Amino acid sequence: MYSLETLSLLDFELSSHCNSKCSQCPRYDMQGYVRNDLNLKHLEFDIIRNLPIGEMKALKTISFCGNFGDPLMHPRLVEIIDLFPEQNILIHTNASLRNIKWWSKLGKKKNLKVTFCIDGLGKEHEMYRRNTSYTKIINNAKAYIQSGGKANWQFIVFKHNEHQIQEAKKLSEDIGFEKIFFMYSDRFDTEDTWKVYDEGKYLYDLKKSSHQTTLRDTLGAEIGEKYWKKLYKGKKEISCIWQQERKLYIHSDGTVYPCCMLGNIQAGQNIEKLLLKKIVKNYQNIDLHHHNLQDILKSDVFMKALPSSFSGDPFSHPVCIEYCNKGTGKYAFAELGNVHTDRQA
Repeated sequence: MYSLETLSLLDFELSSHCNSKCSQCPRYDMQGYVRNDLNLKHLEFDIIRNLPIGEMKALKTISFCGNFGDPLMHPRLVEIIDLFPEQNILIHTNASLRNIKWWSKLGKKKNLKVTFCIDGLGKEHEMYRRNTSYTKIINNAKAYIQSGGKANWQFIVFKHNEHQIQEAKKLSEDIGFEKIFFMYSDRFDTEDTWKVYDEGKYLYDLKKSSHQTTLRDTLGAEIGEKYWKKLYKGKKEISCIWQQERKLYIHSDGTVYPCCMLGNIQAGQNIEKLLLKKIVKNYQNIDLHHHNLQDILKSDVFMKALPSSFSGDPFSHPVCIEYCNKGTGKYAFAELGNVHTDRQA
């Protein structure tokens, strides 16, 4: 099922620390507090350096994205980039970190592409990516691109910024982004609005784009109703997209998962987390502090438990159904252009 020789992409969450307060980020609870069980740490440099990259003959891409943090928070990011001279490196960041000099130097690395997450122009951007500076991000992007760096622009479309799409397209061309792509948030699970809080204080509502059709809409779930029941009812077959594309996710605490979505549930008390524990049994079984990557991939977790769960024995994990159920999962839904399956954190 999984082997070092066939892996094509490693996706790392380098850090669970973040400078931003993105409104729908899983690092925060519904009252806007950092989740008290979130393990705040940087992935150790030696954990990455000791990976058997030379044995990964098909490895083409290294991705630094993250579920709970921003890769630029890692103090040794540049050193980590230099560990992978033969691979294409992708970084996803809010980019409201570091200075112009640092970004100019980063732009000289030839095997690197940065996705700048900019969700609107001016103050509209900061409605979702709170605690960031739109002006600083644009200046950082210009410095990076002008020094030769390759860059994409990711724009999450909400009600408050949907009128800026054409202007953003033009600005992306003027600055020199290779591509700008637009996505809808996939986190309007039960409502069309999201109440934004900052440490218990209500700020305002985020509203989904007026052009967006949610998976909840498509499945016929009512407002306030979680659509999982509908997904279970229509369950056909789990087809793990990450397995097909030979990708693997390494969390900031050193644990290894078959996809970033299963890594996304590790903070907060939720049924998904409890059910994954039933599959994994002991998290040391998938922890690079206790086992090397080859042994983890050959363990019962990756060789037996996860494949069995895909087929429903003894159960299919809700996250697998949500994303990879043939016909109704979010990946199938994304093919219709309704939501982008890259992380929006």
